[in-house]
This record gives sequence, structure tokens and C-alpha cells, in this order.
Amino acid sequence: MTPLTPGSTSSIHDQFEELAAFNSDPDGGGITREVFTPEYMEAVDYVSGLMRAAGLDVRLDEFANLFGRLEGTDPDAPHVLTGSHIDTTLNAGRYDGVLGVLGAIAAVRELAAGGVRPRRSIEVVAFAGEEPRFVAGCLGSRALTGSLARADLDGLHDRDGVSLASALLDAGLDPDRVGSARLDPRTIHCFVELHIEQGGVLERRGVPIGVVTHIAAPHDLLVTLRGEASHAGATPMTLRRDALSGAAEAALELERLALASPGGTAVATIGVLRARPGAINVIPGEVELEVDIRDREIGTRTALVDGFTQALEAIAARRGLELEITTITRDEPAACSEIVVDAARRACEELGVKHIEMVSGAYHDAMVMGVDVPMGMVFVPSVGGISHSPLEFTAPEDLDRGVAVLAGTLAGLTR
Repeated sequence: MTPLTPGSTSSIHDQFEELAAFNSDPDGGGITREVFTPEYMEAVDYVSGLMRAAGLDVRLDEFANLFGRLEGTDPDAPHVLTGSHIDTTLNAGRYDGVLGVLGAIAAVRELAAGGVRPRRSIEVVAFAGEEPRFVAGCLGSRALTGSLARADLDGLHDRDGVSLASALLDAGLDPDRVGSARLDPRTIHCFVELHIEQGGVLERRGVPIGVVTHIAAPHDLLVTLRGEASHAGATPMTLRRDALSGAAEAALELERLALASPGGTAVATIGVLRARPGAINVIPGEVELEVDIRDREIGTRTALVDGFTQALEAIAARRGLELEITTITRDEPAACSEIVVDAARRACEELGVKHIEMVSGAYHDAMVMGVDVPMGMVFVPSVGGISHSPLEFTAPEDLDRGVAVLAGTLAGLTR
């Protein structure tokens, strides 16, 4: 596919359509573009072309993080990093992550068209693997911050059992060089990410822009309950060790604990349940649960995880089940930097755009980058609060407004 040559900001809408063609979704109704797959690497080539057409110097690092650099008048000054991701979850929409990459390219073009010559260089980044094909998310940003080690690449697997190391090799990358992706945080002034909200707050309040002040972070668990598989007809109810009944009780207890969390911002989800052996006439002998627990405050999140662990132990003991709990991911909630928040506020004010300050319940690469560098985010509305779905939609005028606010934010940060 020949990359679309960006012109005005409105060309971003054509680019969403073009990028959506890199898709392995079996029905074609949604977008499936998982990291390191052939369609993903083709999409990387497409975005590389857009970056070059925008006058950016392009490079691909050892983990397939894609960068496009606009050199500033003071190239030795720490630069401003902006971007998001172009990989998707299964049967997803067109805007999650993609806006932050295409929007950043459009924002840089908008600055150049307006005669802005930034003092600090700007780098647009498309992070690899924000979505959790390999259970853990934000893999590209973890590689950049040095928190993804070579040993992790063999231990992380997708749903088909493919290791991250194997996926890298299949994509023509060397897993032994993952450490070379590490960025020196001293060279980065700050990071800002434009993103769809993935919730309904902005739409309900009738506000077009959200300036993010905090990002909630997940503590994800793999919970295994083991009982005894036996005949569903011949085993009396009083003699059963039904792992699925224990899991059902645990799910309701998790919901109760999250609703009762004193901060009022905790959320908890069991997104995956695997019951074995999986026959209608066999009592489930083993159940695996993948559990996502989040909050903006580490203390209340820890209390929720501890409370759920205690509930699991009590359920397992009462039902005669074996229990195993493994941490998948445990990230720290992140506060956005005041320099980025203030630059986004000022951009909204200069453009006459109404905005609110808000918390991101979803985690993003910005959260991971915030470990090393000052960071912040700008949100635009999601219609109906829908995301990770073919129904995901953000109105064209909201996309354009987000690009304009990002351009203004970058202008303020690169002075």
C-alpha cells in the first residue's frame, strides 16, 4: 500500500481508513492488529511513510518502537516525546492508540505550516505492544524505560503459546538486543500522549477536551482454583469440589469489595475465565481467572488486592479447593507532570476550547514513561464511552480539536 501523503489536518481522517486496512480480523467488522504480526509490521511501514512525508527523520529501534524526529533549533536540548501505539486488541476499533500517533504527526505538520520552529526537537513515537497480546501490556515503553529484560521475553506467551522472544524473531528482530532500546531519560524533556478517552465522562459533561492529571494502574492476577473433576450426574452435590462454583463466589466477592472500596475510584474485573475440562457432563476440576484490579491510589488498591486474596483463601478452604495466585503485572499509579498539564491547559485557553481535568481509568504508555520522565495526556471524547470494539467512534471535529490542542501543547513545551 502506498502511504497517504498528509496535507492538511483533515487528511488524518483518510489515514485512519488506510491504517484500518492492515487487519487480520476474521470477519472484517473490527480491527485485529496485534504486535509483531505481519499486518502489524506492514502498518509500521505505512506509518513510517507518513512520518517521512511529514519531514521527520525515521528510525526503528530493537523492539520495533518507531520514531520520527523533527530537529529543533537547539538539537542538544532534551527533546519532547509524543505518540501512542498502533497495535490493537482483538476485534477492536480504529482510534484507540492510533489517534496518538497519527495525531502527533498531524500536530507536527500543523506547527510547521504555522511557521513554528521549535527550540526543542520533537519525536513522534509509535510504541510497540501497548495491548496485552503477551498478557502484559505497554511492552514497548517498558523496553524504553529498561523494565523489560531479556529473560522476560521467554516467559511471556500469547494465547497460542507463542513466546515474545519467538514473535520478535518472526518479525525479523533480535530478542537479545532488547536492552539496546533503553532510552536515556536525561535526553527527554517530557512526554505527552493524545488519546481517546475510552469512557463517557467527556460526552456526558459536554466537554470536548480532558486534561489528564492522574493515571490509574493495574495490579493483575492469575488465580487458579483446583478441585476435582467428576461425573456431573453421578456425584452428589454434597461430595463435590467444584472449582467453577468457587470461582463464581470469588467473582461476586471481588465485585463487592470494589464497590465498598473507600476511595470510590477502584475498579475490578475478571476478564478471562478458563474452566477445565470443559465438558457439559463433567464438574470443572480447575478454573483459571485473569483478574484486573485498578485504582488511582496505591493504598486503596493494595487494600482491595489484599481483601480479595483473603476472600479467595477463605473460599478455597471452605470448598476444599487448592489455590494458587500469581501476579501478572503490578504497576504504580502515576501523577501527570505539572509542566505538561499546564501546557495543555494553556493550549486549550489559547484556542478557546473548554476542558476539564480528569483521571484516566485506563492505563497507557504514558504511565510507564512517567517512571522516568515528566508526562501527561490529552483526551478527546469517545461516543457512548465505547472502546476496544468495532463500535468505537470519535467524531471528526473532536479528532481535529485534539490535534490542535496537542499542537498547542507541543508548542508550549518546546520553547
